[in-house]
Amino acid sequence: MSRALEGELAASIKSGDPIAAYRAISELFKPATDEELLEFEILGRSHPFPDGCYVLRDGCAAAISKLGLVQAFLVGRKITMGHIEATSLRTDDELLAATAVMLLMDSEHLTAANTRKRLLRRRISPGVSPALHASLQAEKHFLDSLLTSRLHRHTKSPTLWAHLQWLLSEIASVGIPSNGLSDLKKVVFTAGERHPRNYYAWNHARFLLNTGSLVPNQDGLDAVMKWCTQHHTDTSGWSFLYFILSNMPSSSSTSAHQALEGVLGLVQSLRLTNESVWVFLRTLAASPVAEEEDYSKFLNFSRSFIESSKLATDHGVLRSALEWCETYRANPPTDIGVTQI
Repeated sequence: MSRALEGELAASIKSGDPIAAYRAISELFKPATDEELLEFEILGRSHPFPDGCYVLRDGCAAAISKLGLVQAFLVGRKITMGHIEATSLRTDDELLAATAVMLLMDSEHLTAANTRKRLLRRRISPGVSPALHASLQAEKHFLDSLLTSRLHRHTKSPTLWAHLQWLLSEIASVGIPSNGLSDLKKVVFTAGERHPRNYYAWNHARFLLNTGSLVPNQDGLDAVMKWCTQHHTDTSGWSFLYFILSNMPSSSSTSAHQALEGVLGLVQSLRLTNESVWVFLRTLAASPVAEEEDYSKFLNFSRSFIESSKLATDHGVLRSALEWCETYRANPPTDIGVTQI
């Protein structure tokens, strides 16, 4: 049976016009005239395309034939490998188009990602220019589009997130300003929604904070707080909320107090007992950024909440959070919040 399926797939790939498929799909990655990110959806046989059609586009949304994408990938790989092996040299723009198609098909294709790095490094070497600025912004637009797409593997691709962080470092090295708060809202939040508990997306948020692109201020804190309360089962988001609180300036105790008050109010209102929100609360209350008053309030709230909880299954999460907080407030670990949350 598997051989029959493989034979059918091979016949399908050979049918049609792979070059036409490649041209249609690579056309999507031409430099954008606006800042709106592309939205991709790959459609299989359940959504047949008209003959000779490989892409259906409506504004920034693009539906792509799965078979057409496989055909385009093979063409793009042939172009890229031919250039690397020096059997068929190509221009930079041709290679960027080919590797874009390859990464759309396979988000972990290291050869494609590294080829794009080499091309960009070559453009960076002569120095800052309008052309370089346009190239770097085009690459960022391409990566942001893949990372926020509805393609499950792309939103959580270590290769693509690492490539984006490399790109942002290069952008900073040539003195081009970046907006970390915009990246947080536009890229990290969207990737976190597309793929819940997206460790790579929230690790990128830490990267933005650690590199100074994202400033730990009230605007950033409010944005993260809002996202977390709207996605209260996402432990990765809560973990970053604690991270940004622990990196706030000297007024962090006030910010921590407000955050604790807000989350306790949410828990009380919605009767939340999921582990992710309680792990955040216990960690914040036990941490050095929380005042003694906030610690006491969490303890009293937890005990009252446990008593009023009618489901025995919830008691384990609640009691564990309470006991953990009491233990680590008295004997804090060296890195509460990163290793313990």
